[in-house]
Amino acid sequence: MSTSPAILTALRHATRADHQALEEVSLGNKIMDGSLSAPEYRRLIDWQRRSHLVLEPQVAGFQDGNYGYRPRFLAPAAPGQTQVDRAGAVGILYVLEGASLGGSLIYRKLQSNPALAGQGPFTFYRDQADWGLQQWRAFVNFLGRSPFSPADIARATAAAREAFATFRREWTRVP
Repeated sequence: MSTSPAILTALRHATRADHQALEEVSLGNKIMDGSLSAPEYRRLIDWQRRSHLVLEPQVAGFQDGNYGYRPRFLAPAAPGQTQVDRAGAVGILYVLEGASLGGSLIYRKLQSNPALAGQGPFTFYRDQADWGLQQWRAFVNFLGRSPFSPADIARATAAAREAFATFRREWTRVP
């Protein structure tokens, strides 16, 4: 097994610009330099909640071998919302699990920001710090041992790009 499955390489390549664009608009620089304010933190969490509530019902209960998606925000599926096929789920999961990778660093940055002293315990990011890397590794292992056709890879990359678009849309909707 290669260290980077073809589908993972395709997802990274197809979404690189989406990822960079999202980081530029979602206060990432303020998190990292410690200048994030309490109102901005609340906006950030509301954005995460809103985005996850759109995406998570589509992958709820996804399980394959040692990998299973762990919901970040528990909520019932929206009326009329259905789960996507396996390839579509992989694309959405790539975005959700990838976002969790930064949780540990973000958690430490939030804890050290004096302007956020009264906002803790930063549960959303603390939970990601606790299990984000483990989830990512299990997800990558799943990708590496699972067959994906070129059509599957195309559907996964389209779903990942749409997941990034969901995060962008929700950012503009959060007051």
